[in-house]
Amino acid sequence: MKNRFRIKSLKTRIIIKILAILIVLFILIDLIFAFGFRQESLYEAKTRANTVAKTVRDSLTSLMVMGVINERALFIDRLQKTVKSVDISKIRIIRSGSVNKQFGPGFKNEIPATDNEKYVLSTGKVYENVSETPGSVSYRVIIPYKAQSTGAVDCLACHHVPSGTVLGAISLRMNLTGVRTATLRIVSWTSVIFLTFLIILVLLFFRFLNPYINLFRKIEISLEKIKEGDIDNSILNENNLPADEAGDVAKTLNQTAKDLKKILSDIESKVSSLIGYSVMKTENYLTDTIKIIGELVRIYNFKKVIEKDRTRNEILKRIEFIIKEYMAFDNYTIYEVKNNNKIGIFALGAKKNLLGENDMWCIKGIIEDADLCRAKRTGMDVDSADFHCICPSFAFCEDTHNYYCIPIYMRGQVGAVLNLVFDDDVADFVHMMVPYIKGYLSEASPVIESRVLNELLKEQSIIDTLTSLHNRRFLEEAADGIVAGINRRGSVLGVLMADIDLFKQVNDRYGHDNGDKVLSNVAKEIKKNIRESDIAVRFGGEEFLVLLMDIKEGEGIIIAEKIRKAVESLEVELSGGIVIKKTISIGVCEFPPDSSKFWQAVKYSDVALYNAKETGRNKSVRFKKEMWTDKEY
Repeated sequence: MKNRFRIKSLKTRIIIKILAILIVLFILIDLIFAFGFRQESLYEAKTRANTVAKTVRDSLTSLMVMGVINERALFIDRLQKTVKSVDISKIRIIRSGSVNKQFGPGFKNEIPATDNEKYVLSTGKVYENVSETPGSVSYRVIIPYKAQSTGAVDCLACHHVPSGTVLGAISLRMNLTGVRTATLRIVSWTSVIFLTFLIILVLLFFRFLNPYINLFRKIEISLEKIKEGDIDNSILNENNLPADEAGDVAKTLNQTAKDLKKILSDIESKVSSLIGYSVMKTENYLTDTIKIIGELVRIYNFKKVIEKDRTRNEILKRIEFIIKEYMAFDNYTIYEVKNNNKIGIFALGAKKNLLGENDMWCIKGIIEDADLCRAKRTGMDVDSADFHCICPSFAFCEDTHNYYCIPIYMRGQVGAVLNLVFDDDVADFVHMMVPYIKGYLSEASPVIESRVLNELLKEQSIIDTLTSLHNRRFLEEAADGIVAGINRRGSVLGVLMADIDLFKQVNDRYGHDNGDKVLSNVAKEIKKNIRESDIAVRFGGEEFLVLLMDIKEGEGIIIAEKIRKAVESLEVELSGGIVIKKTISIGVCEFPPDSSKFWQAVKYSDVALYNAKETGRNKSVRFKKEMWTDKEY
């Protein structure tokens, strides 16, 4: 309604402006026409008055020459009757004082000169005046006669006066009422014709303009819908578009809307594939895109934060914060599965007075036997909406509480369980939030596994004392868990076998102590150029194994090159202030793309390392099938 009102308002403004311009133009043309007609009428009147004045002057001169000047009254009377046909209603001859002085006074009953006539006689200037009333229009002109000795008549031959002396004047009054009536009649007919033309022009103009105004209205409505994220219904019908530039604009809008919808859909699809789930969709593409990008940013920030956490418990605390503060769950439990198949409570959330001080949401028997927990035993989500009392170990199974349990994997097996408890009125909300929660857990899982492995290292003293890297014992114990996690997540494990080039020369030339310094510094450089979640192992002597967790296929050789270049730039200061630089060769294999068996992938990386050594050292080589010539591993 608002858009329609605005378009109608625009249409009204256009109509008012155009009409105002045309009306002003109409009035201006009428005024110009009337003024021009009036000026033309006055000009014609002046021309006739001058003609009559000249005729009278010449006639009186002729009467004087012929000696019959006394007959002038009869001449003027006849002249006045004659000129009525040219709208001259009154003619009067006024003599000047110099003529009366020379020839005596005029007629006895002659009317004295008026002020205007005296003005003309004294100044020799023409006097004009137009008098208009609603019923009539008259034009009064008084034209002086001056003595002159040039031309057809020599006035000075009879008049004893200097040249240029005013001898008299002729006063004419002309009736222009008929001229005004004719002018008004012509102006009226002209106005009628112009107004008729104006109305036709306006109708034709708006008949032409109306499709464009309707198009603008549709475009505005479409743009408003696009702004609100309603792209599906914002496309204009191209069958009704004008075949000109306006139609091209509308077609461009249609194409832009289609492209925008495709772009936003692609963004939503790609981000969903990155975070592992889709956000709750609405009809607003813009809002949905902003939400999913915002979710990606939160997931990214979450992962970036937990990668800096040192222990599993710190990461689980982060998860609890997400559940409690971000997801707004009040009733929850995070259970930890111990190595002896017992369960510990890491975090317990409950509404006030809903649980007793020493109570928990599940039966206490699961503390001693973790397999009583259905989520732990099956490794699958447990949803009470699937079947009433689906897990008998839930302590409030017979009550109205609902629950949803999500297993959290560590080292290829369930290492923790998230238990959510909720009422019927929020069940739909909980089920909508589960994909979000699992998204965070999915990002946290490999980092937790890494921390668990790190904790395992510390517990079992499986750290190489010289390089502070993991040793082979760690690799042998952790390999199964690493492989299980990679297989479960469907990701890729990069296996890098690295060896310091010509390391024996260092020991031979500078001694084993300096050799140990080189080993230690190279190990630090390797550790510096991998992520917190990746694993570096001193495989033996000057040989290192690097496990790159959850990489993209083909990314292993890129990281290997990064390590190689870093070591190549490394300067190691030996005893006595000697500084040396060493290089490193790296063989790269990826599990499972290159091999479905972990230890075979390790062997293949060693084969690729041997190839790097054979072909010149200080290089990274990706394993190829043709490098392995034996029939069996």
